[in-house]
Amino acid sequence: MATRGKKDDEPERSSPEEPEAGESSDRPRARGKPSEESDENGNLLGALGSGLDEIVPGLEILDRKLVFEQGGRADIAAVDPSGRLYLVLLAGEDTDRAVLDTLDSLAFLRAHLELLVRHFGERRVNPERAPRVFVVSPSADERLTERLATLADAGVLVLGVRAVKSAAGERSYLVRLEPRGRAATSTGGVAAFLRGLSAKLEPLGHALVERMARLDEELDPTADATTIVWRLQGEVLCRVERIGDVLQASVAPRHEPLALADPSDLDKLVEKALARLVRVLGMTRAEKPALPDRPALPGGQDEPLLTPEEIQAFRE
Repeated sequence: MATRGKKDDEPERSSPEEPEAGESSDRPRARGKPSEESDENGNLLGALGSGLDEIVPGLEILDRKLVFEQGGRADIAAVDPSGRLYLVLLAGEDTDRAVLDTLDSLAFLRAHLELLVRHFGERRVNPERAPRVFVVSPSADERLTERLATLADAGVLVLGVRAVKSAAGERSYLVRLEPRGRAATSTGGVAAFLRGLSAKLEPLGHALVERMARLDEELDPTADATTIVWRLQGEVLCRVERIGDVLQASVAPRHEPLALADPSDLDKLVEKALARLVRVLGMTRAEKPALPDRPALPGGQDEPLLTPEEIQAFRE
């Protein structure tokens, strides 16, 4: 009874679930779920930096959470070493909303690219380079992928998020998403890139792949229907992108654009790629212990690259 009386003497407290007098019953309340979703989106946006660099080598983030008065938005704005502007949108669960946001952002890019160039700086963004829109779908929404696939030629690419868990922790990676029908009929990789070339570019594309393969047997090409990237021991060597009926190449680390239109352009690319290859090999071997100095040959002659035994072995 004493306990009950004490409770009765205490002032009444309004329940957190009941609205106070004069307040609407449908007023918004703080919930844990929106906060968790906001934190999750924030963590995902933070992890996109390194993931985007794997999709577009050398990509630099310029700004975040952009909203355009004329319509459209972008969670991330970035630029590649050639000055091409990228808008990155994080798609939610509402597929229709994500499609409309993508269309609005694409329309804004086409109508107001000069405004964005002024905003980010003419030294960073090159208005001559056609901008791109990346849509990141954490849930790998098939409907979204299907509907935005028709905008691929306009520069829209849909990316998914894949996680790999291990004893060391969990890490997420960005992957390119393709419509189910296209993915079922395509083997991907270099073959998919070559199949996407027009009849005019097909001979040049095959020559490109063959000559890059001869540079070093350890070169690792990764490709899809529009882009092919060569890496050596994880270091980007060069990339070639198909933009409509044009091939655009660039060599790391500066990725200055180089048009590929004929064999002479291919010669320039291979020469630059070879120079980059030599530098990458130098970086990977820099940590190896130096060999002891060999005595100089008499008469100041240069030491032969191969010993007589090695030369004989090649002849055999």
